[in-house]
Amino acid sequence: MKAIQTKTLHRYLLTGALLLFALALFHTRTITANAAEAQEKRACWISFLDIEEFLQDRDEAAFRERVSTMYDKVLENGINTVIVHVRAMGDAIYPSAFYPWSVYITSDRSAPAYDPLQIMVSLAHEKGLLFEAWINPYRISHNTATTDSFKATPHYALFAPYLIEYRTSAGQICLAFDPASQEARTFITCGVLEIINQYPVDGIHFDDYFYVPGMNDALDIPSRKANVNALVLQVYQTIKAVNPACVFGISPAGNLDNARTQGADIDTWLSVPGFVDYIMPQIYWSDMYLSGGVQRQIFTERCSAWTALNKIDLPMYTGLALYMAGTPSKTDLGWTAGSANLAYQYLLSRQLGCDGYALFRYAWLEKDIAATELANLRIFLQ
Repeated sequence: MKAIQTKTLHRYLLTGALLLFALALFHTRTITANAAEAQEKRACWISFLDIEEFLQDRDEAAFRERVSTMYDKVLENGINTVIVHVRAMGDAIYPSAFYPWSVYITSDRSAPAYDPLQIMVSLAHEKGLLFEAWINPYRISHNTATTDSFKATPHYALFAPYLIEYRTSAGQICLAFDPASQEARTFITCGVLEIINQYPVDGIHFDDYFYVPGMNDALDIPSRKANVNALVLQVYQTIKAVNPACVFGISPAGNLDNARTQGADIDTWLSVPGFVDYIMPQIYWSDMYLSGGVQRQIFTERCSAWTALNKIDLPMYTGLALYMAGTPSKTDLGWTAGSANLAYQYLLSRQLGCDGYALFRYAWLEKDIAATELANLRIFLQ
């Protein structure tokens, strides 16, 4: 019993210390204008997993009601932008001329009697939220079951010449567009063009899915970067030609070396204008991370490295691991040692020059395990 009491006290003290440090950061920030606060991106990712859990196989009225409830929860947490997974697996949550219906909207890939994306965009704007359409540019499937599902669609025969089929370390068979293929880049860009022509989205968002393990592992890193850059540049120029106000952002892996290995040319994107409008690294660690038996401030280290890389003052937002709140980990101890990790990370990233954040992912806004972390973060969002 005494050991439990001591552990509880340690967590309480650590949370208090983090909040005090966050308050110190809050009072020493150099941002002074209220306008700067109003323009800060405070986003939440609504992933295909959230769509499957909360929105799959609903009729129009139920879909509209649930989306409205989700957006209200988002607003309760001081968020002003939703980043919604509109194309997660070479498919679409909207009627597309290029991609089949998403299995996460209708489990049998049949067309619903309404346009889910139109409803999600219009409801977001009605509630004062910005809406960014999130695309996995290359991923077609993420395990053998989703590979089989995609192969059963007519689109597989159309895409097949431009696909890579690979095996993961867990033995799953997956499909992805070949980043080296100009035809694949055309399919991807046409999909982006379709979205921005048909829906008043405020942005297009790519995440960190580029050359994942198994996808042409023998290809050298410079070639990977060149292939990814060809797509990034094509998409950026297409968006700006149609709607210059529509932003294009990328959320690479938070480990800079991993991001580069996957083909994300972060050094170029953060030093040469004309590739992206913002970068949102996924810095999904606390400052109590065990590495080789040594506790490291991984969040601080990596956030500092990212901001130091930004040579053109490109808008940079930190991707924060809401999904880790309260979750036990043998290596990342901070998430159970205290409950002010997000507040501390938000304020520290602002101190380092970042312009906002995004929380991964929506479902945790509704989970009790994350409630205290979110409450502590809201203290600084007034």
